[in-house]
Amino acid sequence: MKDNRFKKVCDMIELKQLKYFVVCADVGSFSKAAEILYTTQPNVSKAIKALEEHLGFSLFHRKSRGILLSSRGKHVYEYACKAIDNIEMLASFSQTDRIEQLQIASNPSAWMAKVFADFYNRFHVKQLHFELYTASVAEIIKRVAGYQDELGFVYVMDSQNTAFQYILTRNHLEFVELKKTQVVLYLGQKHPLYQAREISEAELQKLKLVQCYEDEFDLNNYWKITNPQGKDMPALESVVVTNSDCVMQQLLQTTDLANISSGYLTDDVDEKELNGIPLFEKENVVMFGYIRRRQEEHSEWGKRFLEFIMANLQSGDPVKGQME
Repeated sequence: MKDNRFKKVCDMIELKQLKYFVVCADVGSFSKAAEILYTTQPNVSKAIKALEEHLGFSLFHRKSRGILLSSRGKHVYEYACKAIDNIEMLASFSQTDRIEQLQIASNPSAWMAKVFADFYNRFHVKQLHFELYTASVAEIIKRVAGYQDELGFVYVMDSQNTAFQYILTRNHLEFVELKKTQVVLYLGQKHPLYQAREISEAELQKLKLVQCYEDEFDLNNYWKITNPQGKDMPALESVVVTNSDCVMQQLLQTTDLANISSGYLTDDVDEKELNGIPLFEKENVVMFGYIRRRQEEHSEWGKRFLEFIMANLQSGDPVKGQME
């Protein structure tokens, strides 16, 4: 009997009702929801009433100044949001039979941006869509594990590899290293040491940083823990955190802020770009590579992009490394 009622309710609930319900809950008003949904208040009220009848309880407390979710309504809201997202995702799959896709993620990287643009110019064809999402290492792990991206390109400290591999294993992922590079300190052009070739530990401790993202594998977080000789290092102050590579570049060109990032992935350096000071006595301690789902074959375009990446790493193309 219970199963029959469940099936009956599911059959009657419409996607439109869920969307109307979520918007009403977000704005706290049937009239405001009607404006957002390009419909009338009576239509919104009718959809909410029908949903409440299907479920068998009230979703909102009606107040003189608006509406508030009931205790049961709060639970329905959580699942309604997930249902709408999942249905929209399923609808997007209908496009996969008509187009091919290359979906990748990367830490913010001027080098990756340059290579991606070159790849597009060389290989763009009809019925092929590209997606490049920039994010932190932690978010890239989630995206690849959740099938949002096929490949995730990241920079991780060699010393963090044990923890990194543990998280990958838990998510049924693996990391393929493509190259090792240095840890580099980039000083803003208004910093008094901007032209310096090296920096002392005392001077380093005074720096104020701009970083792209903050997560467990952020290169600055390693510096907060220890240096290569095992000596504990004081935390450096991150006064700006941004997910924009453009903001990062602008701040380094116009302020006295600094950034700790990976070094160059290729040998040639454009003299017009920012100068960097290698840390850790020029040891190659940053791993650059990609995250993939374990035991899964790459798509044809995924294979092509990896081949293109590796060819660029070997060519000495004059593009910069990461700034994060």
